[in-house]
Amino acid sequence: MADDKIHSTTVVTAGDRAFAWGALILVASMRKNGMAHPVIVGTTGWTEDMKAKVLSLGGVTLKELPPSRQCVTCQKPMLMNLDEIETEWVCWADSDGAFVGDCSEWLVGDDPDEIVIRKYSPPPDDFKPATLDVWRRDVEKFCGKALAESRYPTRMNAPFIVLNRKWRAFMGRWQKQIGNVLPSDVAIIMKYGSPYFQTDESVLGSLLCFDPEAPKVVENYKANGSVDKSRYFAHFAYNPKPWQMWNSYSLRWHDVVAPIVDWLVEKGVVKPGDLPLPLRKGWWPVCRAAVPLAPWVWRGIKLKRNVCRK
Repeated sequence: MADDKIHSTTVVTAGDRAFAWGALILVASMRKNGMAHPVIVGTTGWTEDMKAKVLSLGGVTLKELPPSRQCVTCQKPMLMNLDEIETEWVCWADSDGAFVGDCSEWLVGDDPDEIVIRKYSPPPDDFKPATLDVWRRDVEKFCGKALAESRYPTRMNAPFIVLNRKWRAFMGRWQKQIGNVLPSDVAIIMKYGSPYFQTDESVLGSLLCFDPEAPKVVENYKANGSVDKSRYFAHFAYNPKPWQMWNSYSLRWHDVVAPIVDWLVEKGVVKPGDLPLPLRKGWWPVCRAAVPLAPWVWRGIKLKRNVCRK
């Protein structure tokens, strides 16, 4: 892809200390595949060593996030809306994901009036008419106006977003709406069945459905390999993450993650001894055998986090 295309998008991600390895893998996947885009990483609680590792990949700016008891992703629109972003487009990519192949083409939208984001199809089972009712009332209450009917009958999935910077005012409304409708200490997931179950993602969905001045959602979402199976954004999704412990879902991504880790070692960004055990080659048979234990390990991690948050 031509240089003007490569440099027309800034990729933004974020993570607390537990996601620092994820952010490193994400940025490394870009550089390994020749994606030279500038990157901004929102950080909190990172060690200086992890900061140095990510910065060594080049073209990376670290942005220390302001103190907050909300999950890091609740600052997603703020990071996507930073004044120092100089590109025409901005791409959010979750720090529990990686690019497979050169995905530069997917980091630029076909139409500046559209937002690149995946719609759930069919709508998930927990998406109820009552959710749309709450979304409409909240958009009208806090944004001043709302459409009478939703543009879309479903939720959006937001680990990967591409948006033209002409929508900065909209990103500002998204950030403000997060403050209006989410608790001040919300985690990544709210109580199952809540209208804002997916926190910042649900707030974005409410605006895309009911904000009269929101961008249109793209019809053809290309970043999942639907156009080219050799180029896509892989999202690890469920917990624990690959650098914490492999689970039954993330096993499918082992052949994506392992070459990135090998590349990091080859380039001298990390030493084999620095790697978490689940990312070490010699530990792979043990980690694979321990997959059935992953749900129980994650429950323990969540319990510890909940205790520490109190």
